[in-house]
Amino acid sequence: MSSQVFKLRAGVCDFDPETKICTPVPCQGEIEIKPNEEEDMGFWDFQWHPVEKPVGKELSNISLILIPGETLWVPVNSCKNGRIFALVFSSNERYLFWLQEKNPATLQLNELGEKERKVYEKMSQVLNVDEDVEMKD
Repeated sequence: MSSQVFKLRAGVCDFDPETKICTPVPCQGEIEIKPNEEEDMGFWDFQWHPVEKPVGKELSNISLILIPGETLWVPVNSCKNGRIFALVFSSNERYLFWLQEKNPATLQLNELGEKERKVYEKMSQVLNVDEDVEMKD
């Protein structure tokens, strides 16, 4: 597993802490997760980058190191009109991403497709998550 690189189409979200509303930024993006050079310690590189230039907003690449046991990839189940995940660190630093793979017509907007479910399972394995974790508002 550690030699795997996996990718997922996802955009970033703006979060308003006062209203607790998460708003997707209208820009296509991609997440890539691959083993870090400190692979023997279980670290992984997390990269997000826009694949197009958004209108009226500058977006920077996001480069992070994922440390198993210190990081969670959590579905935001309170979102009913899309699929949003939070990358949460033990320091309580959070990054919100909206998944951009088109869902089959048989799925609701907030249901994970097969590819997204597989990535979620891989992320849980990478981060050594033993049980389902859910993020509430």
